[in-house]
Amino acid sequence: MPSVFRIFLTITLVAVICLTANAAARRPGQWKFLHFDGKDFVPGRSGDQSPSVALKTGMRPVVQTKGDPVEVPLPNGMGAIVGVCFTEVLGGKLKTGRPRSLLYPQLPVEIRSGSRLVLSTQTDEQGFFQAVLPAGTYQVAGSRGDVEVNVAEGVTTMISLRVGKRMVD
Repeated sequence: MPSVFRIFLTITLVAVICLTANAAARRPGQWKFLHFDGKDFVPGRSGDQSPSVALKTGMRPVVQTKGDPVEVPLPNGMGAIVGVCFTEVLGGKLKTGRPRSLLYPQLPVEIRSGSRLVLSTQTDEQGFFQAVLPAGTYQVAGSRGDVEVNVAEGVTTMISLRVGKRMVD
C-alpha cells in the first residue's frame, strides 16, 4: 500500500509542476522601458523627469513620466511607431554634457507609404509622437529629417528623428 501512496504523491507533484509551468508560460510579457538620452533610445526609465516609453508586445506603447502604463491592445494586423524629433546642441568637437539635444514639441510629422500620405500627426509637448499602422514599410518625415521604418504586427518600432543640425561643430 505504501507504494501506491508514493505513486499517487508523485503523480500529484508532477501535475502541480506541469500546471504551474503552463500558467507561467501563458502569462503575458512584462513592460520594457526606454528613454531618449539625447541621441537615441536606451533601456531603462529616465533618471530625471523626462518621459520614458513603456513597450509590451501586442500593446499600444505608452509615453509617460511616472506611474504604471495602462494596457491597451494593438488592433489585429497593426504595429506601432514611437518617435522623438530632436536637434543635437552639444557633442562632436564641442564640449559634451547635458542636455545634448533639443526636443521639438508640436512639430508636424508625416508618415507615407511610397508617395501616399498615410498619416499626418505632430509631436506632443515633450517632442514625442506615436502612430498605430498596418504592418508595412513607411517613410517618416518631420521638418528636415526623415527615416524609413518597417512596422511589424504587434510590435512597436522606436525611432529618433533628427530634424535639425547645429550650426557649429
